Amino acid sequence: MCGKYISHVNAMSGHRVSGDLLSHRVDELSDAMMAKRCVIYCSHSSGRFKTNRAVVQRFYRLNWGAWIRPRAGRAKHLWSKPYHIKWWAKQHVFCTDEHNKVLDQMVGAYYKRPTYFVDDPYEPYQKRHDFPYVPLGKNSVTTSYINTLYEYKSKR
Repeated sequence: MCGKYISHVNAMSGHRVSGDLLSHRVDELSDAMMAKRCVIYCSHSSGRFKTNRAVVQRFYRLNWGAWIRPRAGRAKHLWSKPYHIKWWAKQHVFCTDEHNKVLDQMVGAYYKRPTYFVDDPYEPYQKRHDFPYVPLGKNSVTTSYINTLYEYKSKR
């Protein structure tokens, strides 16, 4: 009974259906029921990209491209948590590089533009320090450039 070509009678139409077709349909159903975490929406009329609203509500994008989020469970069972855990739960955390790439794909260009607000609480985090200057068109700082800097410092 576990053969590949077992036939089955469809109860609705009375037609015989081969085992290959049944297994194919089961595979399709299991793929359709799998949860998708990185859904990218498109409009039906124009086919243009649409921003995923859940990303905009749950995450915040800094001007230098990083995404931050609040800690999970920050508002749960506050009555039973000590003060230092409540303080820890209020802190925001950075998303990983993989999450940053996925979140950038899930939002449109409007949300990727730099934002400037008066009295922005995220203002200290909008600039990234200790970030090496890379000239336009270069992928990274070359060793020859570092050598010239080292030679300049040693001459002084």
